[in-house]
Amino acid sequence: MMTVSENIFREMDFFAVSFVLGMILVLVYDCLRILRRLVRHGVIWISMEDLCYWIFTAFIIFAMLYQKNDGLIRGFSIGGIVLGMFLYNQYISRHTVRYIAYILKKVIWFVQKICGFVLKPFQKAAKKVANGSSILAGKGRKFKKSLNKRLKRAGKLIKIGIVKK
Repeated sequence: MMTVSENIFREMDFFAVSFVLGMILVLVYDCLRILRRLVRHGVIWISMEDLCYWIFTAFIIFAMLYQKNDGLIRGFSIGGIVLGMFLYNQYISRHTVRYIAYILKKVIWFVQKICGFVLKPFQKAAKKVANGSSILAGKGRKFKKSLNKRLKRAGKLIKIGIVKK
């Protein structure tokens, strides 16, 4: 049989786990928000991401409740999750999303500049090939037109020859 202090310690542990879980869940959502700042999403795509996030969140909360409290939903555990989410969102999340998104944008910009510098000779070569093929295509069109004229003339001569006989 547990003593009162062991029960209280277990409940405090359960509350602390709930609190930390709330913070972790907002951290996961922050990853989605950072992704949204880096890559623009439409309304439907954002809705799908949010739906998947909340389904994931429900499973994680259920797993924690099942493991720590035999699946019983306790008001203070939900309160701990909400409090952890609220405090993390108020004091940490804003800065985390802003600065990490800023740093990642700068890294992406830098990588794009390096790739642009490295790929520039290939782009110039591709333009020359494209220009050459357009020149050939223009000559091909001229040849096709002249061939059509010759065939029409030959066809008319054949018709004239058949009609005269």
